[in-house]
Amino acid sequence: MKTTLIAPTPPDVAAFGVRTLSAYLKKHGKEVRNIFLPGGVEKFKYKTGFKYNYEQRFMEQVVELCKGSDLIGISFMSNYLDRATQLCETLRAALKVPVVVGGIHPTVMPEDCLRFADIVCVGEGEETLLELVNAIETGKDYSDIQNLCLKKNGAAVRNPMRALVQDLDTIPFCDFGMDEHFIYDNIKNSIEPMSKDLLKRMFPLEPHVEGTFYDSYKRTLSFKVMTTRGCPHHCSFCAEKTLSEMYKGQRYLRKRSVNNIIEELLWVKREFDFVESIFLFDDTFMVRGEPEIIEFTAAYKKHIGLPFHIQASPSTVTEGKMEALIDAGLAFVEMGIQSMSEHGMALYKRSIQASTILKAADVFHKYKERINPPCYHIILDNPWESTSDVAETLDLILELPSPFWLKRASLVCFPGTDLYEKAKRDGIIKTEEDEWREVYSKHLHAPHGSYVNFLTYLAGFSHLPRFIVKLLAAKFLIKLLDKKALNGFYSYLNRIGERLIVVSKGVRSLMKGDFHRIYRYFVRTASKTS
Repeated sequence: MKTTLIAPTPPDVAAFGVRTLSAYLKKHGKEVRNIFLPGGVEKFKYKTGFKYNYEQRFMEQVVELCKGSDLIGISFMSNYLDRATQLCETLRAALKVPVVVGGIHPTVMPEDCLRFADIVCVGEGEETLLELVNAIETGKDYSDIQNLCLKKNGAAVRNPMRALVQDLDTIPFCDFGMDEHFIYDNIKNSIEPMSKDLLKRMFPLEPHVEGTFYDSYKRTLSFKVMTTRGCPHHCSFCAEKTLSEMYKGQRYLRKRSVNNIIEELLWVKREFDFVESIFLFDDTFMVRGEPEIIEFTAAYKKHIGLPFHIQASPSTVTEGKMEALIDAGLAFVEMGIQSMSEHGMALYKRSIQASTILKAADVFHKYKERINPPCYHIILDNPWESTSDVAETLDLILELPSPFWLKRASLVCFPGTDLYEKAKRDGIIKTEEDEWREVYSKHLHAPHGSYVNFLTYLAGFSHLPRFIVKLLAAKFLIKLLDKKALNGFYSYLNRIGERLIVVSKGVRSLMKGDFHRIYRYFVRTASKTS
């Protein structure tokens, strides 16, 4: 029996879900084919209401690669719903093979996904998918398998959930093999057999900030790895709360052992000599206590020795952790601020004091000579926040020690989050058209044009004198200039600024003769806009 797994992914094709499922099935002797369909949404960055459509020729290739399969699986997030829907409908019509979907979106919207899929896997899927494959292989009924949602007698039925896998070391490493792996090649505009050269091209350059490159950063080919499952925080804009409640009474945040992590990274170093850095992609790597951090960093420094990149939350940052991490090769850290208005923090269920954020920022700043400037995340375009609320967040940004980078997101109320339910209650999402506009076709990294949003853009240039932004943020100027009629103009200024940054850095690279850097950047840009 052959199972084909498909991952419509961002350009870097980490695809943790599909790669882990593939590895788990292969560990148990199953035949698996993987198809990775990387593609960004940057070409839609300044548009709204788009729906992504694969070309017919492209879909024909997918169908051909899936022929002979007894089960097809597709894993996706909510912002890839349009692509997953098209894949499911095309494959079901062409091959008459059961299609199972899984991932964050199917987990929080299982009944809805039965509109276009035969089976939905809810929650973590390794054991469930193996049981499903075994049932199909032996001709047994699979309608009562735990974690599945499917139709019985025309009605959608959700089966009980199985217990979480508590020992993550029993899960095999992500499948990064070449055999029976296929990937969309944006240069050839076709799906090709996987090769190390193709994989290398799809690996992200880290650290990066909003798709541009900066001289102060050494951008390296980076391998993403997850060392935990779950998150200690339950923010209202994230589905983690919903997921943790599915497993109430169980330990939701689980960590791989240090030996297990190091073993995987040693394999990466042996197999992919082009990997130059590691991105520890956990929601907040610093959730570990200092003893755990010290244990990890000692082993990492001894056996791996590559620069690495982490994500953190303000309450988990300590000087002791940073000292150990930097000694082991930490090169870059990102931290979420999101909002500093009292209203915004309450809405996001983030009880974080400004003093906690500034203390964490001071810790990063202490090591400014040894790591790249940190990147801070904020959320804009919150329909429940006022202009003055955003101005409060701007005030905190202007207190952060320089240098730093700012990553600005436009709030998207994804299904499975508290804010999605609030948006429906408050009439922001009333119809299917509203949902496509506000959720599935909204670009997460393209904040709306407004005066106060543009000020946050300027504040992200930490070398720009603070007093200039503070002058522009005077209350009377915000009241005068923060008008809807001018939003298009501020959006245009934002776009011009991004392009000037790219051009200026490109010119500097040309002057330095760094042609390889420029080539790698533009190859990735082409990939993102495919």
